[in-house]
Amino acid sequence: MVVIHRIECVIMTSERSQSPSGTFDFTHFLNQVNSHNSQSSKMVDIEDISLVTIKLMKSTIQHMKNLTTEGMNSDERLKFVRSITNGMNGDIFEFSTCNRVLYVGFGVSCQEIIDKVLEVANLNYVPFQTYRGMDVWRHLVNVCSGLDSFILGELQVMGQFRGALSWHRKNNLISDMNAVFFDHVVAANRVVRKELGFTKTPESMFSLANNAIMETIAEVPDATITVIGFGDMGIKAVKALFELKQENILVITRTGSEASKRAPEISTRVRFKTFDEWAVEDKTQIIISTIRNIKPTFNSERKIPVTNKTKILDFSWPPSIDPSGIHANQELLDVKHWIRVAHKLEIDWNYDETINSGNMIIQDIEERFVISLRDKTQAEFRAFIYARMDELSTAWEDLDCDDLESSQMRPFSREIATWICKQEGKFNQEDLYEEVIRTRRKIRRPILTHIATDVTREMIRINDSETLLEAAH
Repeated sequence: MVVIHRIECVIMTSERSQSPSGTFDFTHFLNQVNSHNSQSSKMVDIEDISLVTIKLMKSTIQHMKNLTTEGMNSDERLKFVRSITNGMNGDIFEFSTCNRVLYVGFGVSCQEIIDKVLEVANLNYVPFQTYRGMDVWRHLVNVCSGLDSFILGELQVMGQFRGALSWHRKNNLISDMNAVFFDHVVAANRVVRKELGFTKTPESMFSLANNAIMETIAEVPDATITVIGFGDMGIKAVKALFELKQENILVITRTGSEASKRAPEISTRVRFKTFDEWAVEDKTQIIISTIRNIKPTFNSERKIPVTNKTKILDFSWPPSIDPSGIHANQELLDVKHWIRVAHKLEIDWNYDETINSGNMIIQDIEERFVISLRDKTQAEFRAFIYARMDELSTAWEDLDCDDLESSQMRPFSREIATWICKQEGKFNQEDLYEEVIRTRRKIRRPILTHIATDVTREMIRINDSETLLEAAH
């Protein structure tokens, strides 16, 4: 930026005043995504957005268990997220699924997020991946479009993401303008999914679950099946079993038959018991667990009550059944098993080609996103210049003007603002000064000289400001 010395106020005179010299350059405003309005309507500069994440792998399972908010109720999650947000100088967005945990910070560095998360979770180390600026947007689009999921192109993660965004807005954890950043992610996701044909892809974990259930039933056609939990996933599991012609189903819930009210259309076809009522005599060949808890419900201190030979499918996250919670003749298919299955399926997906195609689509969307940010910033800058010229025009009306001159001040201020906003890159003070002086409006020269000086002085002040927020004060 060129430093410009301020010029002295021009005394109104009938003589031609010497034009000021110097250069204006407002491009630094156009490279910002800052608004000069209030905090609630200000989106942080895209380069000041950070993302910290950990993805589920064999080596990260314990870290994921320590951090995920899956299994927490809304109040517990709110307390956890607010503990991270407290003391931060910007909004924090938290997102947990069975496949990852991530945090997005606005105006907060990656290291600041990591330090606070470790402090709140009482951990010494987590192998986080970090992203900054446009890489944050790019990674979130990959995640939400299903290009970075258990099952390529899964639908479930987008619904979870939108639910998380709604939850953060409801609890005032994120400003409306910062939430707009995520709206762009959601919009980009729709384009990617449509281009790649992901519009009818099955949900990830449920897809794996359905395949595993079919394989297990094929081994034991007349199996007695126990489903633990009757939430969304539990109800889906029961419906899938009905489609597979299975009718001998026991559902275990905390409330027993009270849970039947969640899906009365299918509840009459199954039996219900509470956890306390579930006993060794309830022999079963297949157990499907869908419950959510922060810690395993079944462990070395509380084993699965049935002791016969059983295949146990744990689709819960965090896991509801610890390996120490089963008996010697029982087989547990837990999260490690689902990771192996997911990686094996990649061989049949033409995975690399799909990922490459997705990245090309995202790159094209990214270019449009950057343009939209630039357009938005230019609109903010234009609105600011027009507002400032309008404010100055009210003072010009109080000059030694006749009625005709006074009536022209506001339209004249808009003409000046239009000329300023049309300049690209650097432009000279002399050009601005002469543009005002040479107007065809019937305004006396001494008044024009005063206006030209007034406008030039204001542009110098704005030019010397780092941001529109600073210039507005």
